[in-house]
Amino acid sequence: MLTRKRMNMIAILIMILPVFVYFYLDRFSSTGASHHHGDFHFYYVIVSSMIALLLGFAAYLEYKKNKVEKIFYISLGLVGVGVFYTFHALVTPNMSIPQLFTFPDPLTNISAFVLFGDVSRFWLALMMFIPDHLFEGKDRIKGCFNGYTLIGFAVILTGAVSFTLFTPEIFPMFKNPDLTDTNLANLTKVVTVLLIGVIAVRYYYSYKAKSNIAILSFIVGLGLIMETVILFMISKPWSAPWWLAHNLFLMSYLVIGFGVMYSYFSQEQYRFFDVFGQIELYTKLLEEKNVKLDTLANYDALTGLSNRRHFMTTTEEYIQQAEKEESTFALMFIDLDHFKQVNDQFGHKTGDELLKISAKKINSLIKSTDVASRVGGDEFVLLIKDVNRTQMEEVAKRILERFTEPVMINGNRCNVGASIGISVYPDDGVTIDELISKSDEAMYSVKQGGRNNYKIAAEPL
Repeated sequence: MLTRKRMNMIAILIMILPVFVYFYLDRFSSTGASHHHGDFHFYYVIVSSMIALLLGFAAYLEYKKNKVEKIFYISLGLVGVGVFYTFHALVTPNMSIPQLFTFPDPLTNISAFVLFGDVSRFWLALMMFIPDHLFEGKDRIKGCFNGYTLIGFAVILTGAVSFTLFTPEIFPMFKNPDLTDTNLANLTKVVTVLLIGVIAVRYYYSYKAKSNIAILSFIVGLGLIMETVILFMISKPWSAPWWLAHNLFLMSYLVIGFGVMYSYFSQEQYRFFDVFGQIELYTKLLEEKNVKLDTLANYDALTGLSNRRHFMTTTEEYIQQAEKEESTFALMFIDLDHFKQVNDQFGHKTGDELLKISAKKINSLIKSTDVASRVGGDEFVLLIKDVNRTQMEEVAKRILERFTEPVMINGNRCNVGASIGISVYPDDGVTIDELISKSDEAMYSVKQGGRNNYKIAAEPL
C-alpha cells in the first residue's frame, strides 16, 4: 500500500538519485574522443526525443478520457520537447555521423545546439505553467483540442524549424565566442526556472491539501527540470554535470508522463486532486452563477430591461444621491396605448415581440446613465438624471414619435402609442411612493385626455 509517507520517500529518492549517477558519468566523460561523445549524445537524445513524443501522445489519450484541459497542454509540451530535442540531436557538434544541416562556423553550430536544448525545456515549462482552465466554457476553442491539432502542431513545428535551419544566420546566438552563454540564453534559462518554480509551488500546496501520485509525480518532474536547467547553466558540453543534466531532463518527463498515465489507469485522477485548479474552476463557475442569478433577480427575462425590483432599488439610490448633492431627476411612467387590442387580435407571441421592440425603442432614446425598466405588462419606467423641463419634454416627444410608427410583426401591422406621466424629484415627491403616484396620476390624466401624449405632474395637460 502506497501511503503518503512512502510516496514522499520515493519522491525524495528520485530527486537525489542523480547524485549517484554523477559519479558514473564523471568516469565516463573522462574517457574517449570528443566525436565519440558527439555520437553518443546524438543517439541518446534521439531516443529521448522518441520517448517524449510517445509520452505526448499517451498524454493525449488521458485528455480524451477525462477532458482535463491541463493534460492537453502537457501533451503539447511533450510533443514540443520531442521536436525540439530531435533537432538538438541533429545539430550535435563533433559527430562522425554526417549532419543534415551546415553552419557557417562552429560557433553558430554550438549556438543552435544549445538553443534547441534550452527551448525544449522552456516550452515544456510554458505548457505546464498555462492555467488549467484557460478556455473553460469556450467550446469552439476546446473543439480544436484533438489528435489532428497535436499532429498538425508537430508537423508545422518540424517544418518551421527545418526551414530556418537552412538559414542559420537568423537564429539568435546562445553562445559567446568564449563558449559562455549569451544574455538571451541566460534569460531563457532563468525564465524557465521561474515558470517551473511557480507551478511547482502550486502543485505542492495541492498535494499538501490532498495527496495523489499524479500530482506528486508532476512536482518531482518539475523539480528535476529545475535541476536540469541549473546544471546546464553551470556546466559545459561533455562534462559530467552536463551529461547528468541530460539524464535529469529525460527522467523529468518520464516522471511527468508516469503521472499522466497513472491518472489514466487509476481512480486517482489528476482533475480530482489539483486543488487550486478546482478552486479556480469553482470560483469561476460561482461568479457565472452569480451573474445569472443577478440577471434573473434584477432584469426582465422578456425585454432585458431592469425589472420592478431593480427599479425600486435604483430609485432609492437616486433619491439618496439627489438629496446629498441637492440635484434633481425625473421619473417617467410610460403605458402603451392599444396594447391589449394587439394581444387579443394577433396573440400573445406577437404581443411579446411588440414589448421587446418597444423596450429597444425606449433604450435607444435615452442616455447610458439613464435607467429603463419594465414594471408591468405593458408599463415602463424611466429614471433620468439632471434634466430640466425642456429636456424632459424632448425625451417624451421622441418617445411618442417613435411609438406612433406602425410595427410589422410576422406580417401583422401593429399600431400602438404611449401615454406618459412625469414626476420630478423633489418637486413632486421625496419618496418612491410619492413619485410613482404622481407620475401614475399624470399618465392616467393623459389616457383620459385622448392618449398618445405626455404630462408633467405639476402642470396641467
